[in-house]
Amino acid sequence: MKAIGIFLLLISPCFVFSQDMSQDFGTWTKIKSDFKINKKTSFTNKTELRTLDNSSQISQFYTQFSLNKKLNKKLSTSFAWRLRLLNKEYSYLLANRFHNDLTFKHKISDLSFYFRLRTQINFNPNSSNEFYERTRLTLKYKINKKIAFYAYQELYFLLSPSERYFYDKTRFGTGIQFELNKKTELEIKYLKINDINVENPSSLNILGANLKLKF
Repeated sequence: MKAIGIFLLLISPCFVFSQDMSQDFGTWTKIKSDFKINKKTSFTNKTELRTLDNSSQISQFYTQFSLNKKLNKKLSTSFAWRLRLLNKEYSYLLANRFHNDLTFKHKISDLSFYFRLRTQINFNPNSSNEFYERTRLTLKYKINKKIAFYAYQELYFLLSPSERYFYDKTRFGTGIQFELNKKTELEIKYLKINDINVENPSSLNILGANLKLKF
C-alpha cells in the first residue's frame, strides 16, 4: 500500500491538464513473455490491447517478437517486429513495424539510469511510411527487493515523410513494478502522450497494466 501511495503522489501533477490541449483517456493492457536463451541473449514476445476515446474504442491490437542481446555490462540491443491491427476511420488495417533499440544502463546503488535510442519504421497501408528516431531517459529506483518505481521522458523525431514537422510527439511515463515471484512480475503505469507542432494539439492519458512472465 505504501508503494501505491508513493506512485499516486508522484503522478498527481500529470492530471493537471493543459487548457489549450484536447484531452483523451485510454488503457493499455499487455502480457509479456521472456525466454532466456543464454546469459546474454533472450527472445521476447509481447501482446497488447490499446484503447482511446475515453477507453470506449480499440485503437490497436498488436503482437511483437524481439531478439535481445547484452553487449556488455552497460550496453544492450534488440531487434523487433510488430504486427499491428489499427483502428482507422472506416475499418481495421493490418500494419507492420520494425525497430532497433540501443540501451545504455548505469547503476548507482538502488538507482538506475537508462538511455535508449530507438530507430523505428512503420509500414502502413494506404498512408506514407513513417521513419522515427526516439530517445528515452529513464530513472528507476528499487524500493525494496520486490518493488521498483520508475519514470521516463521520451521524444519522437519524425525523419520522414518530410512534409511533417521533425519533432512531433512526447511521451512521459511512470509506474511501479511488483515482483510476484521469480518468474512473474506485475507493472502498473501511467502514460501521457502529447502531439505537438500540429494545428490541433492533443494529449492522451493512459492507465496501463503489464504482466511479465520469465521462462
